[in-house]
Amino acid sequence: MTTFFKTYWSSRKLYALGWKQFFSTNRTLLLFSFFTFLSVLLLRSWFHFTHPGLYVEDTSHYFNYFYGDIRGFKSLLHNPNGYLTILTNTIALLTAKLDVRLQPTVYLLTSTTMTIAAVMALPCSGLLKNRYILFCSPFLLGLSGINHLFYYTTLTYLIYVSVILLFSLLFWETGDSNLGTGLLFIFLSLLIWSGPFSVLTVPFSLMFILFFKGKTRFLLGLMVVAIFYLLCVTDKTIMLSNIFHGAIRRIWFNTLILNVFLMEARHVVTPKIEIFFTLFFTGILFFFRKDSFYLKIALLLFILINGSLALLFLSKKYLLYQTLLPCYLFIPQFFWLFFLLFTADRFLVNHRKLVHMGIPIACCFFAFILYDNLHHPEKWEISRMPALPRFLEVVHNNEMHHWEKENKLKIITTPGRGSFRPTAKVGKRGDDTTEVEFIHVE
Repeated sequence: MTTFFKTYWSSRKLYALGWKQFFSTNRTLLLFSFFTFLSVLLLRSWFHFTHPGLYVEDTSHYFNYFYGDIRGFKSLLHNPNGYLTILTNTIALLTAKLDVRLQPTVYLLTSTTMTIAAVMALPCSGLLKNRYILFCSPFLLGLSGINHLFYYTTLTYLIYVSVILLFSLLFWETGDSNLGTGLLFIFLSLLIWSGPFSVLTVPFSLMFILFFKGKTRFLLGLMVVAIFYLLCVTDKTIMLSNIFHGAIRRIWFNTLILNVFLMEARHVVTPKIEIFFTLFFTGILFFFRKDSFYLKIALLLFILINGSLALLFLSKKYLLYQTLLPCYLFIPQFFWLFFLLFTADRFLVNHRKLVHMGIPIACCFFAFILYDNLHHPEKWEISRMPALPRFLEVVHNNEMHHWEKENKLKIITTPGRGSFRPTAKVGKRGDDTTEVEFIHVE
C-alpha cells in the first residue's frame, strides 16, 4: 500500500491549463462575451440597478448597525448570525463614512462588481476551450446560475458570492510570481473569512492535492485558514446525526435531483427521472473513461455541489427553517451549470471534428436561460422601495441640523422588505435626558 501511494503521489500530473495561450487566443471573445452579458444583465433589471435599495439584512446588519460612522475596527468582528463576515463588515464600515445618500449605491456597486467577478472567474480560468461554449458561459452562469437578484444588489448575499469566487479562483493556475501568489493567498483568505460555506475549502483542497501537483503548499495554507475560521464560529449548527434519518436523506436526494440537476423545473422525482440521470451519468463515465483530467475536475465540482447541500442537511438550519431558500441552492446550482458547460466543452475538445456542434449546444443553453428566467422572475425582479430616496434625503437634512447640540435625537424609519426596516438615528445618543422624536417616511 505504501509503495502504491508513493508511486501514485510521484506520478500526479501538474495542474496546468495553458492559461497564457488560452487568454491570448480568446481575449477578444471573452471581452465581447463579457460586455454583451453585462448589457443583457443591466437591461434585464434596469430599474433595480438604477434605483438602489436596502434589502434583507442590508438594513439590520449593515446600514442600521454602521450608520453614523460610530463603529470602530472591532465592528469588523460583528457576527449577529454566529459567524464572521469580515469582507461585508469592512465594506459597510467604510461606506458608513460617506454621505448617507450614497450608501445604498455603494452597496449595490460593490455587490454587483463582486458577483460579476464571480461569474467571469471560471470562463476566464482556461477550463473551457470551445469558443461557442466559452461565449455562452457568462450568460448561463450569470443569468441562471446566479439564482436571485439579491446577489447583484445586496451586501448580505456576498457571503455566498464570496464562496463562488473563492472556489472559482482555486481552479486557476498558480502564477509564476511569488508576489502575485502571496497577494492571491491573502485575498482568498479574506474570502474564506467572509462566509460559513468556505469550510468546503478543506475537502476541496484535500482532493485537489490528491489529484494534482503544483498547488500543494498553497492549498494546505488555505486549509489552515479555513479550519481556523471554522473554530471561530460561535453558533455551531452541525448535526451529523441527520445522516441517519431516512427522511432527511430522502429530502437531500430530492433536492439534488429536482432543485439542482433539474433547476427546479420539476416538483416530483419520478422513476423516469431517476432512470434518466442514471443513464446520463453512466454515459458520461463511459465517454470520458479515458479522460482522467475531466473525471478529476468533475469530482471536484461535485464536492462543491453536494458538499454545499451537506452543510445544509447535516446542520440545524433545515430543521429550523423547513424550507429551501434560494441562497441554500445557489452554490450547488452554480457549479452544476458549470459542470454541464465543462462536460459539453470537454466532449467537443475530445472530438475536434464536432467543434461546430458547440453552436446548437450553446443555443440549447440560451433557450434554457430564457425558460429559466421566465419561470423564476426573482432572478431579475424584486419588490421595490419607492420611499427610500425620500428617506435618505430626510436623514441627510436632519444631519445638517446637528441635533446633538440641542440634546435631541431623531429616529427616522421607512418601510422595508418584510420585517427589515431601514432606520437611522440622527442626533445625540446614549443620554436618557435626550429628547427623542420618531419620524416615519412613506
